[in-house]
Amino acid sequence: METQNEKVVETTSAATENTGRRVGIKMIIIFVLSLLLIIPMEMIEDLIYERKRTSEDAIEKVTGQWCAAQQIVGPTLTIPKQTYSTYTNVDGEESKVKSVVDVRVLPKKLDIKGDIQNKIRKKGIYQISLFSAPIEMDGFFELSEEMQKCVSEMDDVNRSVTVELALSDLKGIKDEMKITIAGKELELKPDGKGLLQETSQISAKIDLDELQDLNKIPFTMKFNIKGSQSIKFVPIGEMTTVALTSNATTPSFTGNFLPDESSVADSGFTSNWKISYLNRNYPQQISTVTNDVTEAIRNSVFGVDLLIPVQHYQQSLRCTKYAMLFIMLTFAVFFFVEHIQQKNIHPIQYLLVGLALTLFYSLLISLSEHIGFVPAYAVASVMTIAMLTVYTAAVLRIKKTAFYIGGILTVLYVYIFVLIRMETYALVAGSVGLFFILAGIMYLSQKVDWNKIVK
Repeated sequence: METQNEKVVETTSAATENTGRRVGIKMIIIFVLSLLLIIPMEMIEDLIYERKRTSEDAIEKVTGQWCAAQQIVGPTLTIPKQTYSTYTNVDGEESKVKSVVDVRVLPKKLDIKGDIQNKIRKKGIYQISLFSAPIEMDGFFELSEEMQKCVSEMDDVNRSVTVELALSDLKGIKDEMKITIAGKELELKPDGKGLLQETSQISAKIDLDELQDLNKIPFTMKFNIKGSQSIKFVPIGEMTTVALTSNATTPSFTGNFLPDESSVADSGFTSNWKISYLNRNYPQQISTVTNDVTEAIRNSVFGVDLLIPVQHYQQSLRCTKYAMLFIMLTFAVFFFVEHIQQKNIHPIQYLLVGLALTLFYSLLISLSEHIGFVPAYAVASVMTIAMLTVYTAAVLRIKKTAFYIGGILTVLYVYIFVLIRMETYALVAGSVGLFFILAGIMYLSQKVDWNKIVK
């Protein structure tokens, strides 16, 4: 009798040991499967980057044919300044050599008004933001005593200064470019690079004999330009004001200065800037355009980006960052369900579940290009949850448990969606969410006899 009992105990012990060994092997297999699923996730991330580059190429092609983003610099005055250098030759005789340095004079006051008419152009499935805008500029130059002396010392052959305006892309000029300065209308013509190397300059000569008052040289200018994506300005005036209106409903104010006042409505936006020369780091009179001066001017640029509310590539990429966490949590749920309810889920079935979770991201990016990120996320998550719920019901043959798992997946998808949509509180929400997830796993782990598994 004792021998028979010993055999029963040994058999039970052996069965327990075999079960523990089998469960331990399955845990290792599940972990390996999780690592293997990194490969398709990397492929999906590469696909998102590729689709993003395709979108950027489409935008670049359309903007290249229409016009690039516009940056307006000016107007400015260039006045030749005569300088004399003394040289001593080998015989000790001194001689003076005259040279001319172009001095760039910036406006005393510059007021800019613009009405940006935004329109959307399609290239395949991609949308590109284009605009046309009537611009009004007025203000005046005030020459210093030094510059007035330079003007008075000019010879009769070269009694002229140059007024310039620079744009990022001259293809944006729709009509003739004319400026009225000191009461005289002048036509601006192409003249090489602008004050910034990324701009192209248009200019006209001013006969100084026609300038009555060098203390105040007023100017006005009206023109129409077109562009794409954004319009920016340089605050070159001692006092610069910019007032913009637009029908664009998704502006992003960018650059070194935000508007003093702005409002965005369903009909468009308005914005106003007022910037003093004290707010930026370059003088009103530039003798030599050094790299430091150029960089200071470039850093003072401000304006508005005319955004199309399509950020699905960035949001999809953020979503993939949580993919492995999502997969491992789902595998953990299946593992606990398997052992709590004494069901056997084959590693191949774990793999199919993981591939279904991975396919979600492919559905997300493909659908978001056509219907937007939020609807695409909803459709892709519902499809994935429904497929896994039905599959779980077929595998476990317990509909109630399958619906529980579907509910858990729903909570996880909603949680990930909230995380990728939040910015300021994303870390807090993520930490709190992980805390409760860990608490749930710890609760489920109480129902598993780990002693049997680890033996």
